[in-house]
Amino acid sequence: MDPRNSLYEDYVFQFESLKWVDGVYTIAGINKILSDCKYLQSSKITYTKTDGKTGTINKSYAQVIMEAAKENKISAYHLAARIRQEQGPGNSASSTATGTYSGYKGYYNYFNINAYGSGSSTIIKNALSYAKSKGWTDPEKSIKGGAKFVADEYINQGQSTLYLQKFDVDNSDGSLYWHQYMQNVSASKTEGNTILGTYKSINSKLDQAFNFIIPVYKNMPVTKCPQPGSQSIVTQNVQVTDNELIVRSSKSTSASKVETLKKGAKVLRIEVGTTKTNGYYWDKIVLNNGKKGYVISSGLKLLEDITNCNIRGIAIEPGNVRNGPGTSGTVAITTLTVGQNVTIVEKNKYKNIDGYDWSRIYLSDGRQGYIVARYIEEITTNSGGTTSSSGKEIVKVVTSSGLSVREHPGTNQKILTYADKGDYLTRVEKDVSRDNGYIWDKIITDNGIEGYVARGDSDGPYIELVTTGTTTITGTGIKTSGTNVICNPNITVANIKKVSPNAVIKNASGKEVTSGNVGTGYTVKVDGRTFTIRKIGDPTGDGGITSADYVRIKNYLRGKASLNANQSYAADVTKDGKVTSADYVRIKNYLRKKASISF
Repeated sequence: MDPRNSLYEDYVFQFESLKWVDGVYTIAGINKILSDCKYLQSSKITYTKTDGKTGTINKSYAQVIMEAAKENKISAYHLAARIRQEQGPGNSASSTATGTYSGYKGYYNYFNINAYGSGSSTIIKNALSYAKSKGWTDPEKSIKGGAKFVADEYINQGQSTLYLQKFDVDNSDGSLYWHQYMQNVSASKTEGNTILGTYKSINSKLDQAFNFIIPVYKNMPVTKCPQPGSQSIVTQNVQVTDNELIVRSSKSTSASKVETLKKGAKVLRIEVGTTKTNGYYWDKIVLNNGKKGYVISSGLKLLEDITNCNIRGIAIEPGNVRNGPGTSGTVAITTLTVGQNVTIVEKNKYKNIDGYDWSRIYLSDGRQGYIVARYIEEITTNSGGTTSSSGKEIVKVVTSSGLSVREHPGTNQKILTYADKGDYLTRVEKDVSRDNGYIWDKIITDNGIEGYVARGDSDGPYIELVTTGTTTITGTGIKTSGTNVICNPNITVANIKKVSPNAVIKNASGKEVTSGNVGTGYTVKVDGRTFTIRKIGDPTGDGGITSADYVRIKNYLRGKASLNANQSYAADVTKDGKVTSADYVRIKNYLRKKASISF
């Protein structure tokens, strides 16, 4: 429900106002939305009447939808997208709109109004019973009657966006939280994306003014709520292990061939297959020329991040960070705030993909992705500190107690978030105020929150200009690899603190730990960057190397347990790029002191 997860071009049209706008809709646009609904394509509508005979309406479905939209002051594209959502693509409508369902011949419900119940038969009968009560005896009556229902019951009752029709959080109608049009929790997103695709495909001017109604909730957390079900979306370098690996246009062995990769080829993986199609798990990859396709998962092994630079950068435009280069075939994972600082780790590799050059970046919370290169300004470190050509500076919190980031200058102002000692901030404006005896600077936190901080007091500074490069954590049995810290089995909190005294280490539950072993899935935050620990031989993440670890691997190979990316890396103690029986044998022998384990 967090609207901030959908403020991307891909999904923002779920917030578009669904009220009619003169001069926006065309018959061609409606037909584009309905293009894969073959049963809605004819220039005349033929249908089954209640007496079983064939009737004809001398209009196309697109014309009827346009008329229904104009009469009820609704977006014509919304009505078309809603019919497509409810009836589905293909050669025939669902049972609620064929006019041939037993006991309800000649009745139509294109919007599936009142379609609820237990089991498909009950759902269909409830929908057609409603259509019968309304006299919807042909497609035109059904579409226009349904449009009036949507207008009267939703759009004119404060639920005038796809989002608000799914989540009833507007009490204009005197009630909250129950009046929803759709059961599918992601329907508003998918329908919004369909409408966006239509605007693009009919060459509609996307730079025209759109009216978006975006809820802002009271007491919203400062940071976005994490999205569920995103484990399959990744940004990873992988290598081909099969002699040949065919890249296909979709998840099927019969899909057209995009390219054939030879053993040893290195590519970018942006999606991990989690369910089988045609008997295989399929991963989505990006070729070095920017083309995307699907390969059988078993033919790849995970590599450490392949990078070609390590440069601090500042966002100068609010760009989307995607799991791979390109606006098509990728997923937006977050949006940068202007002034947010990042680390650029790859540039000039993916050029002119969907019209843009792309850079790979690391975020302070450990995530990574691709962004349009011109949205990020490189910054340089010199004797005066770390600065950009636009005058923005990178500062670091140095006060041991941390620092409050406030909504406005002043110690009595609302606290938006806290910055810990060692966190990086982007200073975008100096000395904006001298309230309450402090000098206040305007800053952007590393996760994009804009606010104000005090510089210091008589005891010393709270922040100082950064003059050092990008942080890594390296020592005996410890190495940094991209956004991960790789550890040998014997590594403890003390070992990490020895090479990085200011490190803050938290376990998988987010609780800070100050002693004992570190485990797979723990995080290390130092100098504003967060790394995830991968401890070799510890797929369970409990910090020790025990029989539970090889049992976990055994159960994984039997299909009785799962391993995420960090756990898989930790389980692969033989370092052949796969989790196999050889790995649990190695751990078993390690416990018997007959084998060693290290990175």
